[in-house]
Amino acid sequence: MTVGTMEVTLFGGKGLLSTHLFGRIDPYVVIQYGNEEHISKIAHGQGSKPEWNERFKFKVHYPADAGDDNQRKYKLFLQIMDHDRFTRDDYLGQTTIYVKELLELGVENGKAELGTQKYRVVLKDGTYYGEIRVGISFSTATGGDDED
Repeated sequence: MTVGTMEVTLFGGKGLLSTHLFGRIDPYVVIQYGNEEHISKIAHGQGSKPEWNERFKFKVHYPADAGDDNQRKYKLFLQIMDHDRFTRDDYLGQTTIYVKELLELGVENGKAELGTQKYRVVLKDGTYYGEIRVGISFSTATGGDDED
């Protein structure tokens, strides 16, 4: 099994759903891969066009452990939320990015990268509303295979 690091760069969003009648939304992103979760900073007052420019690192085992839930293997989940001060935060949508091919290339070459790409934001009803810009890279711990 190869162990490596997946780095996710969260750049920004565009056209996100506004949940406020007045004022701007304060979006942030919850990023999940496997059992790890990171939360971006809140883009206070930036509305439907937030800029985060943050990097997050995830420890990756390839191939994934057999005990992992099959539905979640090799999927990076980005859940976009609107921070609210006095009420529960609002759900603005989600993006799922499949990273299996990126990991395979990284295992083979020591590292691999998906340049900055736009991904559609999917609402609860399955429709699209806005986009999010993300870059992803993966590198093995030693630049090659690590046997456990």
